[in-house]
Amino acid sequence: MTTTLHTAGIVGVGLIGGTMAMAIKDHTPLTVFGWDRDPETLKAALAEGAIDSAQGRLEDCDILLIALYPKDTVDFVKEHAEQVRPGTLLVDLCGIKRYLCQELSPFCKERGIRYVGGHPMSGRETSGFASAKREMYRGASIVLTPDGYTDPQAVDQAEAFFLSLGFGRVVRTTPEKHDEIIAYTSQLAHVLSSSYIQNPLACQFSGFTGGSFQDLTRVSRLNCQMWGELFDRNQDMLCNQLDLLIEKLIDYKKALRGHDHEELNRLMEHGTAIKNQLLHELNNAE
Repeated sequence: MTTTLHTAGIVGVGLIGGTMAMAIKDHTPLTVFGWDRDPETLKAALAEGAIDSAQGRLEDCDILLIALYPKDTVDFVKEHAEQVRPGTLLVDLCGIKRYLCQELSPFCKERGIRYVGGHPMSGRETSGFASAKREMYRGASIVLTPDGYTDPQAVDQAEAFFLSLGFGRVVRTTPEKHDEIIAYTSQLAHVLSSSYIQNPLACQFSGFTGGSFQDLTRVSRLNCQMWGELFDRNQDMLCNQLDLLIEKLIDYKKALRGHDHEELNRLMEHGTAIKNQLLHELNNAE
């Protein structure tokens, strides 16, 4: 059963949810209700025109987008499921997917709620509604992770909905593959950035830095509560990626210690070739 979308609900009007609300208001005629535990956030979202009301009812929403931390998302859905109308399209926007899908897919299926796991692939290093940016999702990818409980029509409707907001691409994959890849493309980068800046020389960099330092440390400012939960609930995949990175760093260290110029050049040339291939594929895709 596909429900025509007239009203959207955003639970968690921070960076992700606030930007999503702005995109819905900018690109669709949908009425947007917002829920957040912080009254000042809701007041700011109303003033910005990101939401139409902070007084809506969950049962009046045709689509619900949950932009909370993972456990908070699961708790919210399970605690409020009786207020969600059967047939409602529900999409979580968390950065991990196995835990969410394991907890919510069968639960929602039993109650007639059309759940789809989702993850918008765009963000910023700061958080909260004040960091929400109207065009942050324009041209970005969003990942959808249907599983054996998912209604195929719900996935199609979610894809059409997100493309209508300005997303440039919808990627469908399994929750397992999402968590494996995101451990590399996002979580590992944040761990590396945080580790890199915890160097005694970091406080002595003035006048010695260019783009490399700024690029590598951009995501070292972490929302520790959120990222800590994301890392912990995906620790197996993240640890695998850390092992691979550590192995490669050790290869560099061995080449340097041994003055092995041939091996050092091979390592650098291999990395350069991979980057060039990625750039080639990106340019062809555009």
